[in-house]
Amino acid sequence: MGITQKAPLASTFGDTITAPAWKTKPSWYQISTDDRMIAPENQKRMSSRLGARKIISLDASHASLASQQVEVASLIDEAATELAKN
Repeated sequence: MGITQKAPLASTFGDTITAPAWKTKPSWYQISTDDRMIAPENQKRMSSRLGARKIISLDASHASLASQQVEVASLIDEAATELAKN
């Protein structure tokens, strides 16, 4: 992952956002309980703040997409299926 993931552009942090998507678009959230990059407590606050329709917790590190791919894919599939109904 270190080879493919690059740091964001510095300008990203200075851009003004007038209408954040999380305020109006539906969200689902997966918390990694063993994450050492983003504390699970912060993940819980973020998921609550954005009003996630569903929150799941996985016994995983920050790389939950790699270690818990079935569970993460299931959450994505559930979200896509729900949105397709609307």
